[in-house]
Amino acid sequence: MAISLMEAYLIETLRQNYSYEQVAAQLDKKDLSLFAELKSDFTLLQELYDTDKELFKEAYTTGYQVKFLTINGLKNILRMRYQISEDQYELQEFGAYNVPASEETEKAIAAIVSSNWKIERNGQTINIFV
Repeated sequence: MAISLMEAYLIETLRQNYSYEQVAAQLDKKDLSLFAELKSDFTLLQELYDTDKELFKEAYTTGYQVKFLTINGLKNILRMRYQISEDQYELQEFGAYNVPASEETEKAIAAIVSSNWKIERNGQTINIFV
């Protein structure tokens, strides 16, 4: 199941503050006011939820693949979802190198990145590149 990069950002923003149940309750009511403090426009997620509730639930609770992932998108997902900041790895034009990651995190990242990305393990780190 693939979602847009912006949908992924919005999910990660909400996930840091709210459970799936809290978010789904608000989206069922079409009331995004609870999320106003986060200073993002969540109407895109309302559209995703209204279109396919199961897809939204899976993306929020289990995981997702980003349809088209940019290098900046990768950097932001690493920070938002895995708390891996840019100063922990080497960011280059076509990838992120020496990213600290367990095998479990590597598998989760592999599920997120679109099919044109490659991941190679290098000891305790991974390289993620196109």
